[in-house]
Amino acid sequence: MKLTKGFLTLTAGLSVCHATELYKRVSTQDMDSFKGALLLKNGQQTSCEIALMRDTQGLVSANCLDYTDDSAKTVDMNTKYEVAISAGNDGTYGAFKVTKITPNPGYDPASFANNLAVIQFENGGRTQFTNYVASWRPDWKDLYYTRRTLFNSGNGGWNAPIITAYSSSSDSSSCSQANKLFSSNQDDFLCNQLSVTSIYNSSCEIPYGSVYGVNDPNIAIAALYSHSAVYGENNFCGNSKVYNYYTVLAKYMRWAMDVVGKATPVYHSNATDYKEPSDPNYSMSNPSSADTDGVTVVGGDVYNLKTRNAVVPSASEQSDIPDETQSSTPSSEPSSDSDDSKGISTGAILGIVFGLLALLTLVGLFARKKLRQNNIDLSSRVYRWLFNRENNINAYENGGALRPPSYITNVNDPEPVEKANIDLYDPRSSDYSKYNVDHKRYY
Repeated sequence: MKLTKGFLTLTAGLSVCHATELYKRVSTQDMDSFKGALLLKNGQQTSCEIALMRDTQGLVSANCLDYTDDSAKTVDMNTKYEVAISAGNDGTYGAFKVTKITPNPGYDPASFANNLAVIQFENGGRTQFTNYVASWRPDWKDLYYTRRTLFNSGNGGWNAPIITAYSSSSDSSSCSQANKLFSSNQDDFLCNQLSVTSIYNSSCEIPYGSVYGVNDPNIAIAALYSHSAVYGENNFCGNSKVYNYYTVLAKYMRWAMDVVGKATPVYHSNATDYKEPSDPNYSMSNPSSADTDGVTVVGGDVYNLKTRNAVVPSASEQSDIPDETQSSTPSSEPSSDSDDSKGISTGAILGIVFGLLALLTLVGLFARKKLRQNNIDLSSRVYRWLFNRENNINAYENGGALRPPSYITNVNDPEPVEKANIDLYDPRSSDYSKYNVDHKRYY
């Protein structure tokens, strides 16, 4: 079920992680006013959504970032990071400079375990706000999978978000077979095959960016896209067997609180058996064995995917025209640095070659017809080449059916041996015509 709008309120269980104060919203909130965020890199949008906690803090998937080392411990701050925040359905709140990024100490770039980072940014003097993170999985009666996109990252033009309601937490059996990290940490992931059309390529289906936990009428962000398991060859787009995994945020909230130095806002239903996350050092169980045979694991920014096993086409190698279902506004998003990078496909080259051959064949047939109509002299080289007269003679001598009379020994002789009307097969038809040796014409 696709939703463009839903009337949602936050009326219960709003609290601050590891704090006694209980927060409660008294105003209603629908999707038109719910703030979402995307990570920008060097002025271009990524597919990476940010779980906002406050007006200057949030969580992002760690594999969306650039690093100075292979162990992914030090973020490369030479990349220009910004956080673009929407003001509801398609309004613009602003884009803000990132000041600090802290990956989770347990993040493993090989398996994508603990795939989160705290991102801190300026707010441009804007009014402070607080967003809540869904912290208790039993609360989630429904899940809203959300994909946010910009049609212009330069001025912060937002497309309306695409939201799909999906009640199942995970397709456990298939997801476990495809990815051993999920199999070992099922409480820390959501997994399924849900997808949405990419804004860069209408034939490419990509994962959603974030997931919201819903306990009607309450809603709070619950998970972020982490990675995908792709069966078969390197074909992320158009592959019917792709499983997408989303990191559940709840168990990392105490760690996030320690990073920012403030209590982190979380939502729960205030049930008596609820326990707030309390371990700042929580880490997934990271399997030591290799991935499933025949499966490629990719993750992070799906417009420029990171992969361990294969090369996946980036946004610059895809169509740079936004999907027509998104917006009629021209896009200023990533495009190829050079037209040469797009190249010409092998199929196109073969098509051109066969087309030229077909054209030459038609021209030859037309010329042959014209030459016959103009009664080209049998002694001309053009005739001998076109009608292959000598080959016909050889064919007869080897048992073929076509041969001129033996007394016509040399058509170039000014005076043939005999002057008579003779039967000679006319290659223009199945009829026999009279050939006059004197005039050397069919009649």
